[in-house]
Amino acid sequence: MRFFASLLLLLLASATLCAQDADPVVPQRPQAKIVLEAQSTARVGELVRFDVSKSEAASFKWLTVPPSQDFETYADGSRAVFSARLPGEYVFIVAAALGDTVDVVRHVVIVRGPPPMPTTNALDEWIPFWAYTYNLPTNGAQELAASFEEVASRDDLENPEDWIRATSESNRAALGADLTIWKPILDKIGEVLLKMAQSGELITPEQHRVVWLQIAEGLRKI
Repeated sequence: MRFFASLLLLLLASATLCAQDADPVVPQRPQAKIVLEAQSTARVGELVRFDVSKSEAASFKWLTVPPSQDFETYADGSRAVFSARLPGEYVFIVAAALGDTVDVVRHVVIVRGPPPMPTTNALDEWIPFWAYTYNLPTNGAQELAASFEEVASRDDLENPEDWIRATSESNRAALGADLTIWKPILDKIGEVLLKMAQSGELITPEQHRVVWLQIAEGLRKI
């Protein structure tokens, strides 16, 4: 019993010495870190929103290139809005400070003007024209394009009904409730597809695949 007591005292003493010899834990200082949420494409006149409210920062400073009177910050600089009067490339630089640390992020927004009136029946020309005409948002266009591309890559769709069903399911999965925003352009596409089917231009899986990829190309131009 005396042996075990001595052993316990020895272990406690060793633990105390190890604790005293260990380097003290230095708390890590908070670092400035910008988390920016913003779209990268827009149309002339469209309201572009910037959000850095999820950043690790005590203050923010913004710079636009070129300088613009149509850029405005609010909420202590954690949010901003911008609307371009002309097409072009606009650069936004935001700096955040926290203690003696800083972080800087550069973000580019490509602003497009109205597309020209299409001179052919090609869907990849008409889709961006319709999107601009109906003032549809640029957000969601890439997801919708990817949806059409995914359906076009399938080899298990035999008849037109299969293609329509698969596309409907894929589009809902891609955009969810936001799919209703795209109803005007999807209706226009549907009108064209119906005419093509009635004229025998949209019957086989290969014909569908070519048209679906053309639709995707048009959506990526928005």
